Amino acid sequence: MKKISNFRFNSIAFGAILLIAAFNTLPFVSLAQPMPREDPGKPLTQSGGPRFVQPREDIDMQFKPPVTPRSTRGGCALDSNPNPIYLIPLVPPNNFARTVSDYPTFFFNWPPIRAKLAEFSLLDPNDKEIYKQTLQISNLSGTVEVSIPANKNVPPLEVGKNYRWSLTVICDNPQDRSGDLFQMGTVRRVELSPDIRSQLEKADPRQKSFIYAENGIWQDAISTLAAARRAQPDDPTLKADWESLLDSVKLSKIAKDPIVQTEEFQPQP
Repeated sequence: MKKISNFRFNSIAFGAILLIAAFNTLPFVSLAQPMPREDPGKPLTQSGGPRFVQPREDIDMQFKPPVTPRSTRGGCALDSNPNPIYLIPLVPPNNFARTVSDYPTFFFNWPPIRAKLAEFSLLDPNDKEIYKQTLQISNLSGTVEVSIPANKNVPPLEVGKNYRWSLTVICDNPQDRSGDLFQMGTVRRVELSPDIRSQLEKADPRQKSFIYAENGIWQDAISTLAAARRAQPDDPTLKADWESLLDSVKLSKIAKDPIVQTEEFQPQP
């Protein structure tokens, strides 16, 4: 009996070794690279909405120092709303996102508030401010776009470098900023691989949002989809795509909010 038991143990151990060896021969796939396809040149067709997959090396990335979302009941809060007011950036949970754009577009969300102005700022890798914009946000609520213009002597984002953004909603008044809403995060410009570039050349705007999302390029996934929704605001498929994309970064609660336009603040002469 002892010999039989030893034989069984040795057989199990040998089998386990074979399984481990077979596993180690499998190629590892980085989430930062496009997933292999049967026909890389064929445009994607999707039955569901886009789902963002953050690259593995980005998951632990976070700007420094970390910032906790700030809420307020100060000058921004309406008398009819007893809940805290939050400023929510439409980004992955760690506020770190990729882009392939020279001048990316950012998205933020807030509920109905009492505020007239917001300030957006972009810092280069040396923490030098390269762009600042003051926005008129009176009577605006929902999801707001902030675009970096290419015609105001703003240097384009460089590939492989991290840039910090911040948005401040001025809740009380310019002299007392203690009640402001504030958020900040990091965007990194990356270069497209030849395979992804080939897919994008053959894709329509909806398909592009899928390609960007599944390859971890958040800023372009959301901005491409937002542009498609502006062009076809009544398209139920694009609406469902938007909700799916935001759900993939745990923002489903604001997915049904409208996308609203802002204007740059022009001070009186």
